[in-house]
Amino acid sequence: MRSSKQRDAVLKVLRESCDHPTADMIYERVKEIIPNISLGTVYRNLGQLKDEGLITIVESSDTKVHYEGNLTDHIHFLCKSCCEITDVFCTPTVPAALADLGLQVESQKTVYYGVCNTCRDNI
Repeated sequence: MRSSKQRDAVLKVLRESCDHPTADMIYERVKEIIPNISLGTVYRNLGQLKDEGLITIVESSDTKVHYEGNLTDHIHFLCKSCCEITDVFCTPTVPAALADLGLQVESQKTVYYGVCNTCRDNI
């Protein structure tokens, strides 16, 4: 896929974000770089970047799609109370049972669910 100013701005915003933004959040941030960009252009570029494997979608319980530009190995912790998504930087391990079945793992997403420290302290 050919590079464009809009696509580069969307990717830059995502790579600089640690909060797993939604498309609307990305749109607001990209508008600071390219004021006349449309929401449709942001969605189209998100789809292209995802299809090319340059970004990923992060699971959430708030019914919104969240995006991530950090493709290094890590897992996610999802707070069931506030829906905060936290990156946990460790190398995920593949269960030996998969190899025992002769399955070849090419990628994985690991999400743990629970209650974050802030929500737990406010109970």
